Parts: sequence; structure tokens; C-alpha cells
Amino acid sequence: MFRKFVSGLMLVVAVFLGGCVVEPVNAPEQGMGGAPSAGGGVAPSLESSVDVSAYKLRPLDPIYVRFSGIQEQQQLELVVDANGEINLLHLDEPIKAAGLSTSELASEIERRYVEGGIYKHVSVNVTMTAKVYYVQGEVNAPGQFQLMSGTTLLQAIAGARGYTAFANKRKVTITRYGKIYTYNTKELERHPSKDVKIKAGDVIKVWQQWY
Repeated sequence: MFRKFVSGLMLVVAVFLGGCVVEPVNAPEQGMGGAPSAGGGVAPSLESSVDVSAYKLRPLDPIYVRFSGIQEQQQLELVVDANGEINLLHLDEPIKAAGLSTSELASEIERRYVEGGIYKHVSVNVTMTAKVYYVQGEVNAPGQFQLMSGTTLLQAIAGARGYTAFANKRKVTITRYGKIYTYNTKELERHPSKDVKIKAGDVIKVWQQWY
């Protein structure tokens, strides 16, 4: 009797499991959508539709501030000062720009003008001005670099004095216009013709290798 019960129970469990679909845990990574893939085309991506945190402004970063809906000022070219602040017309207090993305800074400028009763309606757009790019993460000399015509991803990393001992060459990302694109630079090193061109404002990050 007990054997029949156990056999019946095992049959029920087998039927239940047979109806389940098990997804792979480690799905293969793909290139980032919207960016040129290693093969020269546009690669699909698991992260292509995901907005990521944009580059955070730092002291001495140059920016354009564009205003819509007002006549007094329409465009300003500024530099974030050594204290991480900018000063704008009609605002008594400086605005802390360092630590904010360009979109966050634009929202803060709008808020200051509207809540201060200076303008009823104003639309602000903030962008980086200089043709520069940024290299972060596991490189020996992270920082801001002047963009030269034709600069590629591998050249940008070399300009930051190369990888540290902890760098993950299979995970190097470029943040561009609020989206992130992932590249395997070991593959690019094997096929230099597939190297990726860098654009102004790109933020390159070499991620850490986990051992």
C-alpha cells in the first residue's frame, strides 16, 4: 500500500514538473542596440531600451544652457566653476551643478526661475559643449580627454594609459545620449577594423573583472 502511495506521488510530481518551462540562467550577452556592433551593423541588445544614469557634471566642465519661452536670454555658454556651481541672470544664489546630469541641471534651473517668480514658463536644455569624452573605471588615468577626429574606443582607452590589472575587457561600456552600449574590447583587439568611433560627450567605462 505504501509503495503504491509513493509511486502515485512521484507520478504527480513528474506531471507537474513536465509542465514547467525552465529559462536559462546565463543568457548570452548581445551588443548594444543603436550602436555599431563589432561586425559593423546595429546589434540588438538586452539593454538598448534602458536609460542609464547620465554623466554627472564636475567642476570645470563646459556647458551650453539654452532657454525657450523667454526673450531676455536664449543661450549661454558657461563653465562649472571650481566650487561646482554656475551663476545665472536674476538668480541671487548660484546653482550647484556638480553631481547633476545635464537633464537634472536643466530641471533645477527651470524650478529656480518658476518658483522664484522670475518667469511663469521657461524651458531649459543643458548640453556639454566641448568636443570631449570621458574615460572611467579600470584604467590607469581616468578623466576627461579632448576628442580628436577619428578617435576610436581602443585609442581612447590607450589614451587613458590602458587597463588596470582588474579590468574586464569583455565589459567596456559607452554611455551616449542616456543609453549604454557594451563592447568586448578583446574582440576589437583581434579585429581592429571593427573598432568603434567615439563621439563628443561619450562616457567610456571599463568595468572590473570579478575573479
